[in-house]
Amino acid sequence: MRTVTELQKIRCACARCRVRSLLGPILLIAAGVIFLLAEFTRFSFGDLWPLLLIVIGVVLFAESMASREGHTGA
Repeated sequence: MRTVTELQKIRCACARCRVRSLLGPILLIAAGVIFLLAEFTRFSFGDLWPLLLIVIGVVLFAESMASREGHTGA
């Protein structure tokens, strides 16, 4: 039987969990790109913020389509 600390060290490496782990970094990059576009083009952040929702939707769609084969965890 495994202890709690051993179970905490196990990280899932399935495709679904790998895609899910990309959500934060992708959102940061998208927000940075939106701020740069707002700074250097005629568009403002108010015009471009829906792109963040689109990025979230794309990542969540990719997560739902990714394989769960080899998933460890609840």
